[in-house]
Amino acid sequence: SMKLGGLGPDYETIKEKKEKLKLQKEYSRQIKEYNMKNLTVVQRLPAKPQVSSVSRQKALEYAKKIPRPKTFIAKQWEQEVKEVLPQAPAGPRLPKIPSLESLWSRHEKEKEAVAAFEALHIL
Repeated sequence: SMKLGGLGPDYETIKEKKEKLKLQKEYSRQIKEYNMKNLTVVQRLPAKPQVSSVSRQKALEYAKKIPRPKTFIAKQWEQEVKEVLPQAPAGPRLPKIPSLESLWSRHEKEKEAVAAFEALHIL
């Protein structure tokens, strides 16, 4: 007498799994109780040695003697930036770059090469 699988849930296997989980939880509860009863006093870490106040006072004195970094006021910083950055000349003229002509000629040559490739239907 074999029972083949059906479309609905298999209540027998669900009951078995539920009973197994119940036994596992009971076992873990018993172990936890046993451990709580037989728990030995955990040795605490030794207390940190107290730092003598003399060494603290020395450290504070040393900290007072260290020079603090200078803080800059925003206006001073703006003045420094103005000194470093030269003012642009009046008008829309830009300074001429000597290599601009070489870059332009290279651009023209590459444009011609691309046009040749397109003419040959390579691209």
